[in-house]
Amino acid sequence: MYVSGTRLWAKRNEVGRGQRRVALRRALGVFLEFRLIPVLLWSYTATTLGTALAYHERAVLDWGLYLTTLAIAMLVQGFETHAVNEIYDWRSGTDRASVPRVLSGGSKVLNRGLLTVPELWRLFAVSSVLIWILSAYLFLTRSWTLIAFVLPGYVSGLLYTLPPVRTAYRPFAGELSGGFLGVLLCVLGGYYVQTLSLSPAAIVAAVAYACVCVGMLMMHHYLDVEADLAATPPKRTTIAVLGREAGKAYSMGYPVAALIAFVVLAVYSPLFLPAVAFAALAIAVHRQTLPAVAASVTKNELAVIQLGIATGLSAAVALAPVLLALPVVALAGYIVHLRLA
Repeated sequence: MYVSGTRLWAKRNEVGRGQRRVALRRALGVFLEFRLIPVLLWSYTATTLGTALAYHERAVLDWGLYLTTLAIAMLVQGFETHAVNEIYDWRSGTDRASVPRVLSGGSKVLNRGLLTVPELWRLFAVSSVLIWILSAYLFLTRSWTLIAFVLPGYVSGLLYTLPPVRTAYRPFAGELSGGFLGVLLCVLGGYYVQTLSLSPAAIVAAVAYACVCVGMLMMHHYLDVEADLAATPPKRTTIAVLGREAGKAYSMGYPVAALIAFVVLAVYSPLFLPAVAFAALAIAVHRQTLPAVAASVTKNELAVIQLGIATGLSAAVALAPVLLALPVVALAGYIVHLRLA
């Protein structure tokens, strides 16, 4: 009787350990699917930059509005857009290809068996509900005009990979209607939710930072060319259509445009000078990247991400010193994601 009880206890203990392993694997999958590093570059920094400019120009900073807007922006990019992108890039085959790439090719949660396609759809559904609950709160307590920032951002994220539109699978459409528009809306939305208005400086800052992020996105596609063109349907990104060399020339236009815009902003306020310096360094990194060499692309893409975050957050902290903790949070998140990924 004692032996039987011991065996039963051991069996239950083993089942419990197995369930904990599954739960931990799923939790890791959810975290990696969020893709915190690109989220830090795009929605996190963009929304913070718009908020900081509102503080500088109008002396307003409602932390509740900022954190709610930030949560919406990060959920749209981190779970809504990324989950759909993961599913359809997996189905087309581009994320399954065995090519030498570390940062591109999706979050790899399906490749590693951390999540399943139905679980990704559930993640999409839950995040969508949260997005619209938080958005409804802003609409009711602040202004219904905020839907002009949330709805286009949500739809552009959805259509980035969802058939039949699939803007990510069409040259120029992916980075413009998905990437550029999304970042633009984050900066402008961060500003508008605080002030219920827009300013010329906010528009220029939004364009400048959107160019920073799209430049990184173009580099992100360098190593995916063969896998993208072999997919079903072919993923005809701008880089895949133009080729790596011409694609690099096109890609360089974005960081150059970003630098010009930040110089214009620095004329408006010297507080943008740190952003000018980081944007200039990013151009040098883009220029020295070898688009067909995996080590060069991986190393320089990480540098471009770091410089991009520094560009946006250095300006944000200069404009609104009260946001000084935000770069520390970004650094911690960056390190954690890099180690787990």
